[in-house]
Amino acid sequence: MVEVIPVIDIMNGLVVRAIAGQRDRYKPLDNSVIVRSPRPEDALAGFKKLGCGRLYIADLDAILGRGDNSFVIDMALGYGFRVLADVGRRGLSKADEENVSYVIGTEYIDYPDELAELSGRAISMDTVDGMVLFRNTRLDPERASAELCRYNPSILIVLNLSRVGTEQGLDFDLLRIARMCCKTELAVGGGIRSVDELKLLNTFGVRYVLVATAIHKGLVDRCIY
Repeated sequence: MVEVIPVIDIMNGLVVRAIAGQRDRYKPLDNSVIVRSPRPEDALAGFKKLGCGRLYIADLDAILGRGDNSFVIDMALGYGFRVLADVGRRGLSKADEENVSYVIGTEYIDYPDELAELSGRAISMDTVDGMVLFRNTRLDPERASAELCRYNPSILIVLNLSRVGTEQGLDFDLLRIARMCCKTELAVGGGIRSVDELKLLNTFGVRYVLVATAIHKGLVDRCIY
């Protein structure tokens, strides 16, 4: 089975719709079939009604180094969710908690100097145009997957930033490479366009899938596939 993890992207205290990693284009969420407004409490209530037990919360202001929306993480915990929290580089200095795991994206760290800081953490392998992003360089996915998995991540998130919010389909080529190089627990995100894709993830041994747009459009309407 594959578990759906709804994604909440927060900017200026509101839920926004993410598009291809182009953060200057993010606008407050509207026209969602399960969320009444871009207020985070409405998003949390909607996802709770859907029956999901986990959330991925990306604090875009923290990621961009200009603010803090950690209150949304606290609200999610109050609703009983377990949280994967992306707060940018500041996640490196935060210890995981009982129900919060801080996700460290490769785009936030220097290669190879900071790789050891990822040991045992939740890692997001951030890719654009077929290459894995680091702060100071780009690597091909096979090399990056092998290097990252040497540090025994608690979970490896295979994320194609270019496809986020586009409904272009999941990047199965990238996923195959990650699965070949890494035996750890996998999650995947970016561009889901059909429920059939979610079912196909079972053949890759993927445990979790990050979903936002497909939920708001009503394409994904439950939390286990």
